[in-house]
Amino acid sequence: MRYSVGVTLPCKIHNMNGVSQGSVIFMSGDEIIVVIGAGSIGSSAAYHLANSGKRVVVIEKGQIGTGMTSRSSAIVRTHYSNEIVARMALYSMNIFKNFEHIGNSGFVKSGMLILVPEDLRQGTLDNVAMLNRIGAPNLCLGIEEAKAKFPEIDYGGINFADYEPESGYADSVGVANAYTRAAQNLGAEIRLSVSAKKLITENGKIRSVLLDDGSHLNCSKVILCTNIWTNKLLSASGVSDLESFPLWAAAHPVVVFRRPKDLEGIKPILWDYKMKVYSKPEGQSLCFVGSLDPSFDNIRTDPDSLMTEVPFEIVDSFAEAMSRRIPAMSRGEFHSSYVGAYDLTPDQHPIVDELTALGLEGAYCCVGLSGHGFKLSPALGLMTSELVQGADPTFKVAMFSLDRFKTGKLFRSKHESLATIA
Repeated sequence: MRYSVGVTLPCKIHNMNGVSQGSVIFMSGDEIIVVIGAGSIGSSAAYHLANSGKRVVVIEKGQIGTGMTSRSSAIVRTHYSNEIVARMALYSMNIFKNFEHIGNSGFVKSGMLILVPEDLRQGTLDNVAMLNRIGAPNLCLGIEEAKAKFPEIDYGGINFADYEPESGYADSVGVANAYTRAAQNLGAEIRLSVSAKKLITENGKIRSVLLDDGSHLNCSKVILCTNIWTNKLLSASGVSDLESFPLWAAAHPVVVFRRPKDLEGIKPILWDYKMKVYSKPEGQSLCFVGSLDPSFDNIRTDPDSLMTEVPFEIVDSFAEAMSRRIPAMSRGEFHSSYVGAYDLTPDQHPIVDELTALGLEGAYCCVGLSGHGFKLSPALGLMTSELVQGADPTFKVAMFSLDRFKTGKLFRSKHESLATIA
């Protein structure tokens, strides 16, 4: 299964006097950028920085992509209600589709069908108009049209459907490995099974990262791609609880079913606003099912004590919802389950910012992904790289600043009754 795969890349040697990158030795006086975390975001940021000629060291406490990236459903879609995020999603989808210059994304174009009840009709129609305007094809289907195209679905309680023909899914761990390998080929150093314990500053400026073995990795800049463990690292680095990020971990279970024979093959991803579940048919025979119920987001969990098994009642509720919406799934079989954790923010959008205001000049972050990280990882890695370099932004990165939670300039969603939609 995707969520259990990890590929170990060869690791070059770091010493206290410099960082070895191929045949070039960068001494401690040179600008070295450390990326903490080698999931989909960290690996993308590292690639974009290395591709710009920057000196990059990636440290990862496990293996490439084996944190929360490995537990992503890896859905690739554009249906967002904020135009900037929709543009980021469209950019990222196009990268996944044309990934050959980096590696293999594993992208499969399956299409995505969104089932819409009456109370969400207008918001969805507004979204569809915006998405089509920016070049992300979306088709409104009446119930009879939807039945003709996807007859296996029971459309009870649904008024119309939105169909994204270009959407699909990719290989989250494979993408993280491809980005990391490409960064390494461009001169980046990759260090695995290495944990960051603390950010070390001098007069408020980043000077090094203290590692778990007691050594220091000298650098002038550091990027936190640390997901649900971000506040733990900030606290260890002297950031007070009052200044910690408005960020919490929420467990999101995923149940995998085996589809019956008559439902095998490439099928569309299904987002069911009425049942508040989503399903992603993967490959020829599996179906991954998760929740769109926002109540899951309100149950805060200790990131280091994440449950490892999905409770039976959740497995049963997902099976019932799928059987009601796709009656043939009543003949499906339970395959497996796993639990991922979203690093949630109050408005369900990432924080991409520099952290001078916290006394960490030279520190940057791309965290608070709120369940959107993988599908936006090409755009978020680019945005983070541009921010670190002071380059003109491709997207309006200032909208993702940390201070929006103080100024009240939060993102608003037309689907606030649903989780992970934004």
